[in-house]
Amino acid sequence: MLEHLGVSTVLPPGQTCCGQLAYKTGDVASARTLALRYLDIFAAPGPVVCPSGSCVKMIHTYPSLFTPGSPEHTRAVELSARTFEFCQFVVDELGQVDLGAKYAARVCYHGSCQVDRALGITVAPRALLSAVQGLELVEAERPERCCGFGGVFSLQFTAVSEALVEDKIREILDTGATLVAAAEPSCLMNIGGALARMGRAMPAVHVAQVLAAGLGLGSLS
Repeated sequence: MLEHLGVSTVLPPGQTCCGQLAYKTGDVASARTLALRYLDIFAAPGPVVCPSGSCVKMIHTYPSLFTPGSPEHTRAVELSARTFEFCQFVVDELGQVDLGAKYAARVCYHGSCQVDRALGITVAPRALLSAVQGLELVEAERPERCCGFGGVFSLQFTAVSEALVEDKIREILDTGATLVAAAEPSCLMNIGGALARMGRAMPAVHVAQVLAAGLGLGSLS
C-alpha cells in the first residue's frame, strides 16, 4: 500500500520484537535491551511506519526507559517522534483519504485499545474505510470494549479474556457485517481465532488489507 501511494519503503534486516511483551511483564531490563537494538536498526532518518498500534505505542514509551539527557534518551525521543501507525501516516502525513478503492462489503471496524485509546487514533482508520466505494462501515454496539487479548492479559486471565472476545464477537455478528477490520494485528489474531473456533467464516483483516483488496492489489479470501 505504501509503495502504491508513492512511498519508497525499506525493510531493515534483523528486526526483532519491539520489547512490549517484556515491558508489560515488568522485565524492564530486557525491554531496554530490545529498545537499544531497535534504535540501532531504525537509526536511518525518515518516518517509521508500523501496521501495529501496540508496537507504535511501545516505541513512544522508549524515552521512559532511559535517563533524560543521555544519548539513548535523545535517540529514543527522536525515533518516537517519527514513528507512525499505518493509517495515521497515510491520512495525517501523506494527506490521503480517498484512495480510489472499491470494495462491496459491510465492514465492522474494531477500534483497538492501543490504537483508539492509547494512541488516540480514532479518525484515520475510519476515514480510510468510509472512503472505500461500496463499503458500508458499521461498529459493534459497544465499540470501546476490549476484545480481551491485551497481550499477556490473555495468558494471565484466560477465562476473562475468552469471555470478553465472545462478547465482542456476538456484537460484531449482530451488525450483520461480512468482515471485521482493525488497525491492530493482535486484536485481529484474537478475534479471527475466536471466530474460527466458533465456526464463523468471517475474515478478520487489517485496514491496509481492505484498501489493497479495493485497489486490486490483494485478496481477502
